[in-house]
This record gives sequence, C-alpha cells and structure tokens, in this order.
Amino acid sequence: MLSSDPAIPVDPGEISNPDALAAFLQDRVPGLRAPIRFFKFTAGNSNLSYLVRAADRELVLKREPPGAKSRSAHDMRREYRVISAVRPHYPLAPNPLLICEETELLGGVFFVMDRVDGVIVRQDNAASLSDFQARDQFLRLISALADLHDLDVSAGELAGLGRPEGYRERQVSGWTARMGDAHTSDACPSVDIERWLLENLPTEAQQPALVHNDFKMDNLAWDTGDPTRLVAVLDWEMATLGDPLMDLGVTLSFWPEPSDPESFRAQRAMPSLRDRIPSRAEAWGAYLALRGLSSTSFGFYLCFALYRRAVIEQQKYYRFTSGHSRDPRFSGLNLAAGALLDMCRGQIEASVQA
Repeated sequence: MLSSDPAIPVDPGEISNPDALAAFLQDRVPGLRAPIRFFKFTAGNSNLSYLVRAADRELVLKREPPGAKSRSAHDMRREYRVISAVRPHYPLAPNPLLICEETELLGGVFFVMDRVDGVIVRQDNAASLSDFQARDQFLRLISALADLHDLDVSAGELAGLGRPEGYRERQVSGWTARMGDAHTSDACPSVDIERWLLENLPTEAQQPALVHNDFKMDNLAWDTGDPTRLVAVLDWEMATLGDPLMDLGVTLSFWPEPSDPESFRAQRAMPSLRDRIPSRAEAWGAYLALRGLSSTSFGFYLCFALYRRAVIEQQKYYRFTSGHSRDPRFSGLNLAAGALLDMCRGQIEASVQA
C-alpha cells in the first residue's frame, strides 16, 4: 500500500519560538485548538514545508528557505496569491488560509493551507501499484492538466497572474540567457539546440492558459483509499499565464520510455517505465483530444522542455563549481545536463525526419 510522506520532528532552533508561532496560528485560524506541534516534511519540496498538527486539525505551513530572494521561485507571496486565485475555479489546488509577511516568527515570509490527506507517488513507492492503477494515474494526470488549461483566464483574478503575449519567445530567450549565465569550462555545448528552438517556434495560434510549470507525479496527491483518484495538485510557485503546450512539454520531459537512452532513463523522472503506461506521444495525443486541439509541434515542445531541464541542471552545477553550494549531488550535474541535451538533439532529428 502507498503511504503518505513522513514528517519528522523539527530540529531544535529551526523554529525559534514555537509557542509564539502556535499562538499566532490560533489567533488567525478560527477553531484551531491546542496543543499545536510542528513537524517537517523532508521529501520533494524546494521550499521548507511543515506539518502543523493541532488537537483536531492538520495544516501545512510553507516558508521560503533562509537567504531566498523574494522575487524568485521561492516567492511565498506570489504562490499564496496564485493558489488563492486558482482554488475557487480548480478544487485540486490547496485551500489557502493565511499569509504572514512579517519575518520575526520564522525569519521569512510564510503561508498556511489546509493539509490534504493524500499520497504522493515517487520512484520508491510506485511499485506497490498495479500496472492498471499506474496507467490510470498517468491518464488522470493528463486529464487534470487539461482541466487546468481549460480554465477561463480572460477575466478576474486569474487574468492578473501573468502576461501570455509573447510567452513562447520569452521562454526560449530567457532560458537561453540562463544557460549562458551558468556556463562552465566543461559545460556541454548547446548553441545548436538554442538556434533550432528560435528558428522553429510554433506559428500556430497560442491559446493562453494558466500553466503550472511543474505538473508531474511528485507534485500530485492521490486518495489514500483509492490511488487512482487525484485529490490535490501541489507546488504552484512557478504558475503563470502562458502557452499550455509548453506546460504539457514540461510534464512529458519527466516521462521516460523503455526505448530512451540509459543516460536519460537514469535522470530524476516519473515512474513511467512499466507496462501499460502510455508513451509520451500517446499522452500528447490524449491531451489534444481532451481539449479539442490540433498541433504538429510535438518535437518543439518536448525539445524545449528537455532543454529547460538541462539549464536547471547546469545552473546547479555552476552553483557547485563556483562555491555557492556544497551539495555533493550537484558535482556531476554537467553530465546530467549533457544527457538532456542529447535527448534534445534526438527530438530535433526526429522532427527533421518527420
């Protein structure tokens, strides 16, 4: 059976004054009853997430890591604004309760939401699912993404979450600039891929949509009693308005297939290497069918998403080699970036031959 992510006791000093934090939450969350204890989730979060366990209710508190810049992927204000706008229209978004912009309690901005009683599927626990359950999950993932992209973003609070005009061009040029900023002497070349992406931007009309930008299995929660029923979509810090097919491409870039090179299958990815899981092309077709769309740009969108992942890996490697990070996991990420760039070239070659 799948089990929920464990939460461990908070290290002494990590929350400097837990009594003051508990009192603040009791004052701001109606009906929250003592005793209130704090635990930390250790899996799958770029920001710091804590379990708030009260006498009869559980909440999740999410805060930016120490030293984070507010205008970044760790922007708690923006994520709270996003889920507050999305929740009334998309019930799979978390239910936000409050945001605290004062830094005295935790040393940074944080927000609080209801905890969803659900299970997150990762490589280490996916084997407990049957092939049929796993297939249903992947199909439901695509359906939930299509539902998100079907939201009307032309008015109201959703309309203020981004600037969809020119999104494709900004994404390609922006990630190309980030790759240049993360250059190291042993970086794998990428100029040919960047040139191809710029020269092959889709000409089909873009239908603006709310894009999540990290819609994959480890950001989804499933019912503890029925692992094929999706109950929540998590981690909205990168959500904006843009091209929904770019969002789909990001999902598919984490979707390995048995025929992929071993260097790519070894990358951090969703548990899709088993029988009955649709291929990336089948998932692409299923999504288009659900939304009544047509597109011949599969190669571009997948290539761009793989390139985006390569940039992220190269950025981590740059941080390691420049002394900004001591995380030993980053020491070989130039090779991971190279494997992703090789996958890009495979997509380019397939697109040329099509």
